[in-house]
Amino acid sequence: MISIKINTLLTHFFILTLILSGLSGCSTYIAAKQDDVLTQIDVWASENEYGKAFETLRYVKKTHPQYQSLQQRQKLLLSEAHEYEQKIQQTIIRLIDENRWAEALDLLDEARQKYPEGKIIEKAQQLLLDRQANKLQKLDQKLMLERSQWMINARPLFQTKTIISPRDKAFKKHLDELNKESESLAAQLTQLAQQETRRKHYQHARQHIQQAIALAATKQRQKILDDLKQRASKSVKRRKKAKTANLKKQQNNILQDIEKSFQNGDLIKTRMLISSLDSSERNNPELIQLEQELDSSINYRMQYHFSEASKFYTDGQFHQAIAHWEQVLLYDPGNKIAQKNILRAEKVINKLETLREKQRN
Repeated sequence: MISIKINTLLTHFFILTLILSGLSGCSTYIAAKQDDVLTQIDVWASENEYGKAFETLRYVKKTHPQYQSLQQRQKLLLSEAHEYEQKIQQTIIRLIDENRWAEALDLLDEARQKYPEGKIIEKAQQLLLDRQANKLQKLDQKLMLERSQWMINARPLFQTKTIISPRDKAFKKHLDELNKESESLAAQLTQLAQQETRRKHYQHARQHIQQAIALAATKQRQKILDDLKQRASKSVKRRKKAKTANLKKQQNNILQDIEKSFQNGDLIKTRMLISSLDSSERNNPELIQLEQELDSSINYRMQYHFSEASKFYTDGQFHQAIAHWEQVLLYDPGNKIAQKNILRAEKVINKLETLREKQRN
């Protein structure tokens, strides 16, 4: 009888233990049964222990005296938890950008412990892992490239050592190990070159395959290099063709602007645009004819301004005369006659102003 009772008690204890462990800890289960659950929720919220808070709320029954208040508190708690997650995510991104990986990982572990169900925290974790993997991959690649370059430079020296001391087995063994590593590095470089080729990064691909050939030349690697050279040649031709087409388009636009500005009577702008044309376009028969018409129009305007300047100067309207000679200089900046006449008119103006000043005194 005693043994049966003991077995029964042990069975009940085992069942109770399973129930409590299924509730993720006795403290959460007990808190859900306490009268003042709301206070406990607030305490956990202040500590960012959202996992414990939400787990407790799930086990609060409708018969609990604080049930309605807790339902309202849950809405606010969701908002607080979301804000907490966003802050954690932003901080983790900042720490990653500052290369403070250990702090980012520690913060992530703490956040996952406090709020295991957080979706934003889960995304932050994935972001961290992706960025970490990407950084490590780049570092591994850089180390491999550095090692490859060292091997290219160093291996001939070890080969020379074995030639000088052909009976030294240690030298030969070391060289065999280097040759084996060279083959491995060459295979990695070949794979990297093929990846860069698929990305259309032909210059990097060519550098990598050249290193691979220097380490361990094969027909396959030479074929890859020849293919890359052809691609590079085609790429140069395409760029040159595109550049020529783009230049031609620009020149055509300038020609259109030249014709438009000439029709609008803006002769100075027309001349400026013509000077900006490529020398190959200056032989255009239509442009040559337009330049002749432009020169004729400019000469006509210069003669007009010279004539008007002379009239104004004769009438004693020196400022107006200077304005017309300055117009001549816009068309012909080096025109000596216009420059000389402006200086002469300015001297006359200065003398007249001196005389007026004396008369006032």
